Amino acid sequence: MKDKYSLTRSEKEIMELLWETGRSMSSKAILDYFNEHCGKDWKKQTLNTFLSSLFQNGFIERTSEERRYLYAPAVMEKEYKQKEAEQFIRDSYSGSFLNFVSALSGGELISWEEAEEIRRLIEEDRL
Repeated sequence: MKDKYSLTRSEKEIMELLWETGRSMSSKAILDYFNEHCGKDWKKQTLNTFLSSLFQNGFIERTSEERRYLYAPAVMEKEYKQKEAEQFIRDSYSGSFLNFVSALSGGELISWEEAEEIRRLIEEDRL
């Protein structure tokens, strides 16, 4: 898995499709979906470039079946979003969750209820 959790817009769209379908898909099925349902005009080579990058960076798995590859997520959506958020806080707020919350609140004090909810979420995540 790569250290940076940044995906191009197209790579993220492919991941979202794979997460949503919850099954392995052939490159043809992926290409057909984007060209027919999303208004893309991707060529086979364009999609293969995206899939190759996702595979090389550990985001998808590739299995061979009947002389074709099937693609499935190697990273679940929740894990990706968590790592992406961690990277954002690390890159934008020097890794400080407190600095992030402060910026998010616009420098205003947060309510006691909001503080308790944040505390509860942090405690749940630590278990």
